[in-house]
Amino acid sequence: MKDKFIIGSLAGLAGSAVMALINFIINLIPGINMELIFGVSALFIPESLQGTLPGAAMGLFAHLICGTLVGMVILGLLEISGYEHTLAKGAILGLFSWFLLCGMLGRVLELGMQDKFIDQVLFIINHVFFGIITVWLIKRYRLEQPIR
Repeated sequence: MKDKFIIGSLAGLAGSAVMALINFIINLIPGINMELIFGVSALFIPESLQGTLPGAAMGLFAHLICGTLVGMVILGLLEISGYEHTLAKGAILGLFSWFLLCGMLGRVLELGMQDKFIDQVLFIINHVFFGIITVWLIKRYRLEQPIR
């Protein structure tokens, strides 16, 4: 790929799609209640649609857009810091995105964040997977030499 904008956005989209899939699979385990998609949908839909199929669709759409934007930010950070130690950088950027989006922004917007310890640990692991996948895809498909 030759366009950095497309590389960053597609890597973030792929990372957030894998993150949504992992969230869905983990929610099949009894006792686990990670409402990542429904939490995001609360920002965009009225209360009457929360917890419904249209609400989940809107939450998934917003989640994918957010992942796409974060992918472009991660691409910019990698352009500044370099492409060495990408897996470690991906894990750190995933942790940072969890802290920023679920921790700080979730509290500021008064979203109903999960209070159970296991849910937060799974959120962290899910965000680390997002960071690693996004950074790996950016490194894998980035343009090696500038176009002349």
